[in-house]
Amino acid sequence: MARPKILSETRRPVEESLPPPDSSLTPHGWLSDESHESYDEVRESGEPFEVYISELADRKIVEHAEAEAPRRLEVMGFLIGYVAAHAGRTYSVIRDVVTTELRSSSSKVRFDPEAFPRLFGELDGSGFDYILVGWYHSHPGHTCFLSKTDLVTQRAFFNQPYHTALVIDPINKDVKTFKLVDEGYVEVPFAVFKGSHFPKRNSRSRKLKVRPVNGR
Repeated sequence: MARPKILSETRRPVEESLPPPDSSLTPHGWLSDESHESYDEVRESGEPFEVYISELADRKIVEHAEAEAPRRLEVMGFLIGYVAAHAGRTYSVIRDVVTTELRSSSSKVRFDPEAFPRLFGELDGSGFDYILVGWYHSHPGHTCFLSKTDLVTQRAFFNQPYHTALVIDPINKDVKTFKLVDEGYVEVPFAVFKGSHFPKRNSRSRKLKVRPVNGR
């Protein structure tokens, strides 16, 4: 099967919408001491987080990473949700994740090209008007960071300000979220929220229509 290509995209303005309420927020159970301090600082500031992750999405990511941890295989998938703004700050909400069969090792991972139809089916069956707000992948036993290959992927496919790279290490039980900054990247605090959260509308972001096509 040929590599998928983006056929079209729809741009929408970011609209004002309240983020998940403080009462629904909790820190991820695998945060390092440093990451937990950053989480606490955002909570104390009263400002919205840049990234919110639903319990559903978090559970799927952790279970996916843990399932392949005994074999030290990396996993990956897309983060889907929406982007909104509140009090002059833009934030993204990861409501769910999608993935499919992978070709992976302890240091590399990619989607199996033969499994793209299933991946598109998962996206189409998400149940809400999603956008791709980033991607996740695991570093089993290698800690959480963006490698040179990860940075190339982020710059090529997830280069918008709202795009997030979530890296999880199921061996050391660590998880971090990153965004691009200039030629490098920076860790950004995130919060897990309970229940469902729906904006008034989706965001400024680009909703991508992706299908496999013949040719490269």
